[in-house]
Amino acid sequence: MKDIQNLVYAAINRSLRPIGVRLARIEKKNGYIDAKSTVQAAKARGQSVCEYVENLWGEDQRGATARVVQEMSKAGCLAPCERVLEIGPGTGRYLELVLRKISPGQYEIYETADDWATWLASTYGPCVVRQPADGRALRHTPSHSCGLVHAHGVFVYLSVRNAFEYFAEMIRVCRPQGSIVFDFYPAEGFDEALILKWLQCADGYPVVLPAVHVQSFFINRGCDLIHEFDRPHGPGRSHYFVFRLRNPVPGAIA
Repeated sequence: MKDIQNLVYAAINRSLRPIGVRLARIEKKNGYIDAKSTVQAAKARGQSVCEYVENLWGEDQRGATARVVQEMSKAGCLAPCERVLEIGPGTGRYLELVLRKISPGQYEIYETADDWATWLASTYGPCVVRQPADGRALRHTPSHSCGLVHAHGVFVYLSVRNAFEYFAEMIRVCRPQGSIVFDFYPAEGFDEALILKWLQCADGYPVVLPAVHVQSFFINRGCDLIHEFDRPHGPGRSHYFVFRLRNPVPGAIA
């Protein structure tokens, strides 16, 4: 079977050679796919990176990005604003769709994967601005400056301390009446059946967070929880919180 697949790949690549495109297999290492191979493979199939990646991740991911953005729109998160910030945009699945809805003066990204950060800034610049990312803080963004601060598939693998460091920073950079959107694995929903599914899964990254403490952290710092929803993620589902910041928060943790 593998020999047949190799022959098919070789035949396709011979036909694509005149236009400078090559079909490549994407190897997922601990859930990571590199920018160069992914972009080339999406181009070879005539798909956007978002479409290609959704197909790569499986049936339940097809259309999932658009459904999340629809939920964000329903909650009023996609109103016009001057500055948007995304933590860990990765392949740019959400960035691409959010830019279609909002035309901010600046869309800041904090991405630790150099290849994807470089590709996103070069593809969507000058609007998209790559900020130096240390995986912990948003130190290059002014306080109370962003109308939308969001992250997708990030807090499902960060440690509790790292997640709450970012949560404090998200509140700091969000402007009054701005939106904060992110998903995570609630500890309350991580039952034995789901644990057994993860034990059979190749990915080994899941981190659970106590939803009650995540919610209270934001509410105690001037945010209102305005919307919640789920999306397929891994062998289960992640849960989204959508907050709106009421007022600047003096003395908030930075």
